[in-house]
Amino acid sequence: MSSWPSGGLETVANCPVCGAGRRRVLHDRLTDAVFDCAPGEWTLHGCEACAAAYLDPRPTPQSIGLAYQTYFTHSDAPGYESLGAFSKIRRRLANGYRNRRYGTRDYPASSLGVALIPLLPRMKAIVDAGMRHLPPRPEGGRLLDLGCGNGAFLLRARSAGWQTLGVDFDAQAIKAAEKLGLDVRLGGVEALDPAVEQFDVITMSHVIEHVHDPVGVLTTCASLLRPGGVLWLDTPNICSVGHEEFGRHWRGLEPPRHLVIFSPAAMRKALADAGFSTVRLQPYRRLCRETFRASAAIAEGVDPYSGAGPAVPPGQVAKAERLARKDPERREFITAKAWK
Repeated sequence: MSSWPSGGLETVANCPVCGAGRRRVLHDRLTDAVFDCAPGEWTLHGCEACAAAYLDPRPTPQSIGLAYQTYFTHSDAPGYESLGAFSKIRRRLANGYRNRRYGTRDYPASSLGVALIPLLPRMKAIVDAGMRHLPPRPEGGRLLDLGCGNGAFLLRARSAGWQTLGVDFDAQAIKAAEKLGLDVRLGGVEALDPAVEQFDVITMSHVIEHVHDPVGVLTTCASLLRPGGVLWLDTPNICSVGHEEFGRHWRGLEPPRHLVIFSPAAMRKALADAGFSTVRLQPYRRLCRETFRASAAIAEGVDPYSGAGPAVPPGQVAKAERLARKDPERREFITAKAWK
């Protein structure tokens, strides 16, 4: 195992969420077992005040790029023609539901989706989460996606009539989004000026765990929102059933790219400190099967994206899903909306 450059590390003496100094070691000698591109071994600490988890030491903002050499996100959904017969039916139903519920123009679509999807709670939860639980669009509604990747979500939001803007640090992803005719910029939220740019909705899908100053980013988001605007975010939950089950092998850890992993309590505090008045966790959706499968693969030293990992007992997944459904604090992800 090669080491992270010594000049590229910084010490984190206090919790990046609440500032408390009381902590305990959750896991030590962690390595990049997901994308296998980041050198070094890492220690994850748990804050005894807000229950957030954070790396100390961690890569500096200048060196963090070393952790993303083979990193990939935002894969596209498979094309309609490549789907099997049952999957094509599901796609048409989902498109019909989205078109009516969110105003998209997805094709091919079945009008039956409007009636059937609400009767299929698992499928409805997935479709709504994919649309990031967007509110009704106001006249001239503007949407900002932080960490937009290749622009897949921006395309769907634009199809629903939103005026969209995306930002991302990945130059290749930005080029791909530009080829789709999307308005995107290279960089982060600090590149936007609240004095001249205001939004009705800001979305962050698995972004906040990657940033060095999460409360600062959330504060900037609040300043970029119009009165009554909403922030939607999705991020791993350190209090999840999956972390309890798999410990250091849990897929949500992903050191050293995940610098801060929130607990629900830490997320509520961070959002309140950033200036948000109301925070609501979003409806339950099933996530344990995929996160457990990936975590089991990591435990066996197998690429979690290869599909070659060990099978997870269905009973283990079913029990975890029952716990997650009953207790929102134990879900694999924190999916929340916050209003300014």
